[in-house]
Amino acid sequence: MKEIVDVLGTAASSKVERVAARAAFLRRRADIWKAIQEERFPAIYVSSEMKFVGAPRKTAIRCDFLLANKVALGKKYAADHISDLAQRDLLFRVLRDREVFPNRTGSKFYCCPKCTAKLYECVSAKVFRYIDNAKWKAAIEGHAR
Repeated sequence: MKEIVDVLGTAASSKVERVAARAAFLRRRADIWKAIQEERFPAIYVSSEMKFVGAPRKTAIRCDFLLANKVALGKKYAADHISDLAQRDLLFRVLRDREVFPNRTGSKFYCCPKCTAKLYECVSAKVFRYIDNAKWKAAIEGHAR
């Protein structure tokens, strides 16, 4: 999972560092996706200087995986099979939660404020092709008040 964090953390770094981080992520991407599918997550995950434990760490990893794919693949992201599967996986979880708890308010658009914040990063970056990212972003912003 380190490769995910490295790709996302090198946005402001030199081109050499960005290219190296992307190459390392792309080499390990299939293995990372397999670990996500098999629910093999580290006990603690640190993303954007936030520490995630328990269920939010799974959401954070899934969201960061999508964001890292978008960064690493660039224009190829839209047609990528693994990215498509990862989108469907995360969206299924979000939509299932929204169906079970349709009247959530506050910063709990998804299940909790931490997960909602990570989901907000995804819709802000327009990583999903199956939903209206702008609509979800507006809904999260409206619920965050």
